[in-house]
Formats: sequence, C-alpha cells, structure tokens
Amino acid sequence: MNHKRRLVDSSPAAALALAMGALATGAFACSFIIEQRDVQCNSDADCAQFDGAICNLTDSICVPSSSGSAGGEGGNPPIGCTSADKPTVEIAGDITENFTLKCDKNYILKGQVNVSAKATLTIEKGTTVLGETNPQVPAALVVHPGSKLIAVGTRDEPIVFTSSKPPKDRMPGDWGGVILLGNAPTNHVDANGTRTPGQIEGLTNNGQYGGIDENDSSGTLKYVRIEYSGVKLAPNNEINGLTFGGVGRGTIIDFVQVRHVSDDCFEFFGGTVNAKHLACQYSGDDAFDWDQGYRGKLQFLVAQQDPDIAEETNGFEGDNDPLALTPALEPRSEPTIYNATLCGKGVDVDKEQYGILLRRSTKANIFNTIVTGFESGLDVRDADPEQNISSSIFSNLVNDFAYAETSDGTGILQDDDGGFDEIAFLSEPDRKNREEDPGIQDCFNPSAPVFGPATSLTKDAAVPPDDFFDAGAAFIGAFKDASDTWATSGKWAVWSPN
Repeated sequence: MNHKRRLVDSSPAAALALAMGALATGAFACSFIIEQRDVQCNSDADCAQFDGAICNLTDSICVPSSSGSAGGEGGNPPIGCTSADKPTVEIAGDITENFTLKCDKNYILKGQVNVSAKATLTIEKGTTVLGETNPQVPAALVVHPGSKLIAVGTRDEPIVFTSSKPPKDRMPGDWGGVILLGNAPTNHVDANGTRTPGQIEGLTNNGQYGGIDENDSSGTLKYVRIEYSGVKLAPNNEINGLTFGGVGRGTIIDFVQVRHVSDDCFEFFGGTVNAKHLACQYSGDDAFDWDQGYRGKLQFLVAQQDPDIAEETNGFEGDNDPLALTPALEPRSEPTIYNATLCGKGVDVDKEQYGILLRRSTKANIFNTIVTGFESGLDVRDADPEQNISSSIFSNLVNDFAYAETSDGTGILQDDDGGFDEIAFLSEPDRKNREEDPGIQDCFNPSAPVFGPATSLTKDAAVPPDDFFDAGAAFIGAFKDASDTWATSGKWAVWSPN
C-alpha cells in the first residue's frame, strides 16, 4: 500500500465502511486506509465499444442507456453529487496509482499533492476540490512528467478548484494552484550551456520538467474553474492559477477559467501545449504569461483586470528566458494567438500597464486581438524584435498603440528597445491594425460582463489556419458579437468583483 497518500472521508458511515473493509482484507497493517475500486469508465466515451451504453458514474461501470441508472454525461449526476452536505476527504502526499475523485464528496488538498509514477488522477464532473490555506505549506496539485490529470466537467457541472475558507472569506492567494509538468521541450540550460530540465517556479523541490516529446500528454482539462489561488514564495518565485511546465500538445485544454489569483492566471514555461477558451478575471499579475521557449497555439482568450491593483499587470507578457541570454536560447518562445479580448483596468493607476509586453528575445504571432482599457497597447523591450501583430484593434487610456519613446526620455518614455518604434510598427498598412473603439458594452463590468462587440468586427480580420484553430473565427476579438457568450453562460465560469 502507498503510505504517501492519505484519503480521509470524514463521514461516520464512510469511516465504518472503510473499517469493515480493512477488517475483511487485513489492511490494519497500514497506518491509514485508502478506498480503491476497479474502474471500467469515467465518461460515456469509455463505453463506446458497447452499443447503446453510457457510463454509470456512481459505480464507474458501463450500463445500457435505457437502464435508468444514474450517470451518463447527458443524464442525471450520480446520487449525492448535488448534495449540499457532502462528506469531506483530505488528500495529502503522493498519488502513485490511478485514482478517481468522485463528485459525491468534497476534497481538501493539504500541502503539495503530487501525481507521479505515471499515475492518472481522474476528477469527475461536478467535483469540488478545496485548497487548504496554509502559508507555510501552500496547497497545490502538481502533476509530474509522465502522469496525467483527467478533469472533464461540463458547461453546467464544472470541476472547481477553490479555497477551503468559507465563501464569504475567500481571497486571492488562499492556496497555491494547479501545476502541470510534462516532457515537451524547453530552452533551459545549465551553467555550461547544456540542455537540462527546468525547475518550476513555486516549488522548492520535486518540480523538474521538460524533455524532447513535443506531443507529450499531461491529460485533459475541460470546463474547469480555478479560483482564489496563487502564492508568492519569493520575488519571481510564485505559484500561478494554472501553470504549465514543458507540457506537450497531446494535452487538451479547453474552457478553463482562472479568477481572483494573486499572480498570473495562466503561465506557460516552455512546451508546446495548445489551448482554447481561456478566461482570466482579476489576476494579481499578468493574465497570460509565457517564457522558456513556449511554442503553443492559443485561441479564444479573454481577460479582465482588477482596477484596485496598482501594479504592472499586463494582458500578455512574453519572454524567451528570464535572464535574457544572448544569443537567444533555442527553442525560442513563439506562441501563435488568434482571437483574444484583453480588458485592462479601465482606469489609469500609478504603475504602468500594457495590453502586450514583449521582451527578452521572445517571438510572437498575434492576430484578431482587442486590446482595450490599458494605459498603453504595446511595449517591446528588445533591440531587434521578431513579432507579428496584425489584424488587431487598440483602444487604450493614454496611448492606443504605444508610448513614443526617445533616447532622452525618462520613465516610461525612455527608449528601452534600441530605437524600435512600436507606433510605426503597428501602423504599417499591411498589418491592418486599427486605433478605434471596439464597441464592447461591458468589458470592465466584473459581475455581468458583455465581452462581444455590438456587431461582429470582420473588417481586416485574419482567417485562422485550419490546423488547431477554428478557421471560421475570421473576426477580431474572442467573441463574434454580443450574442456570443461562451465565457458568460452556464455555471463553469463565474464573474464577480470578489
């Protein structure tokens, strides 16, 4: 038995059942008891080999669709999943065998919980996972290279990672966050310039990532919400809401919201993972951050910044490596992004804030993006930048496109990119960028946002390539128009000022 994993069901009935099981199996030789059951299925897709079968999520077995059994992705949730008084299970230490968190219980992460040894942790739709508030040992779920997290919710039965505090007391930084680590390439090198695994931010040990498999899979996250997370252990050493370290494109990321986080909502450290439908509300730092050679594809991104945080919080922040080594480390960071709506604070604050900040030799390909409500749209901090920003709309507080930097300027007007002219760059006719109001009604409304424009912004929009991207999204922004509500309908995403 694995003594590093502790699952404690706090209900008396569950405790009695487990004790009886222990008596029957002679398990009292262990210091604690783990409930394990054979699993035939976790979703209806697992039952596709049987004609007309669905997955009974209560017993994890395939049953005829006409049986009336609880479960099935389109049917009723398992008995107990909608109960307001679920038993509570504590999870601590290492998960080294395949295991499923079922929606008829709540779960509390205690400290750093590691999924390792090629184990798969599956979380049922409608399940809530609580992160314990402990500043000395922040709760975090860490999926290590070779292991997987399968967390597939639905539009109205999402999987939620949140704070263990009572709802009215929850705040950003209550717990750590979710960290996926994989075997995809990064540009980490040692002091001799030799390729080496990276050590993920936010973990002081046992956090290596990166390899050579671009198609590596760390699992699936779909209809997942992560909130009140993010812990700053030291300067430039933080746990974000959702962190990717060397995650490969075999991983599926779709419909994930991170909200009320003390650091970045999403950060990509190298890797090739692709993602769609990402939503960020009120990050303490950047909404979307990349470095260490990230080369994935992103589409349908929306961010809303917190006007009460007077920090340099940006929409996109991109680096190649934090030390800005020259020549630039390979592989170079070069994400390709289509269809984003970045809503800044909507008010000018003491510190500078940019819709897009690119530096330290990163490349980037950004199309069909709305940048609005920031102090300024773009800041580049490289002498020889290699970015492509096209078919986008900028409408900001001080300068729509960018500040006019000069060699004798001071502060934000001081040249920091070897004379590169961001305004001239964005204004090049072939780029088809515009300075204009995108016509979004409630981009900054924290409780009832409307992120789509009144009418679809198809003029000069780029057509996404038909590989990973939705090629039909030939419009500017993450939403076709005001009736496009992928981020604000259903129960999977929540928008509120606290």
